Amino acid sequence: MQNKFTIGQMAKLYHIPVKTLRYYDEIGLFQPFEVDKQTGYRYYCSEQFQVLDTIWYLRTMGVPLKEIKKKVEHSTVDEFIQTLMEYEKINTKKMNELRNMNEKLQAKIKELREAKRIATVHKPTLSFIPERKVIEVKGQFQSLNDIEDVLRKLKKKINHITPVMVGKVGLTVSVDRVKDGNLNEFEGVYILLEENTDVIHDLLVTFPEGSYVTIYTRDEGRQQTDYDRILSYIEEKGYEPYGPFLLRQIVDSFISHQEKERLTEIRIRVKKRNM
Repeated sequence: MQNKFTIGQMAKLYHIPVKTLRYYDEIGLFQPFEVDKQTGYRYYCSEQFQVLDTIWYLRTMGVPLKEIKKKVEHSTVDEFIQTLMEYEKINTKKMNELRNMNEKLQAKIKELREAKRIATVHKPTLSFIPERKVIEVKGQFQSLNDIEDVLRKLKKKINHITPVMVGKVGLTVSVDRVKDGNLNEFEGVYILLEENTDVIHDLLVTFPEGSYVTIYTRDEGRQQTDYDRILSYIEEKGYEPYGPFLLRQIVDSFISHQEKERLTEIRIRVKKRNM
């Protein structure tokens, strides 16, 4: 005589919700071998364990119920192998996507930890910076609305490449504008791409490697004194500006409500002055 198991017992044995087993019954995927006509109770037998094992195995592999039902109703070894191979490819793709996502998270965590360690602000430093790939839109931007409008349009084009978030968006402002004291008009909006991002895009630009002077500030980077410090430092060290200022807010009010933790980076490429 077959061992009978109630739906509750089957659910406990397989750590499956009772409602899931009921649903499998409704769609004809895994039905009880007996239903009590008076009580409506569903009963399963031990001979069905292998079927449920296979169903659960395929579900954990990501195979949809519709496809599993086909295999339960009719399958050959070759068909079963083909199904497994198809979902192996799908799962490999998902794993690569998760790996890329994890790398982006790790990069962001690293940047924020480095930001926390920056204790000196309003003091220029000279350092070598590797090249960075960015998506850049050039134009004349005079207000926050102008910048937000550009970002909205960019998001539609590049969200499949990289998410737009705090710390990745930057602005460019020319040296001439800075010298004129005009810090509210920008020539470009850019979005940093993660390292090793392989992408072809008509707005793709490379900020070249080289010597850069950088200053950090706790405000939004609109203080003339910080730019003046940079220009004076460049002059003192025997360099000259070689490109626009790059302004990027790394920690804003969304990331931290504490003003002392806010951080903006102002950076400019430089080259040795010809004597």
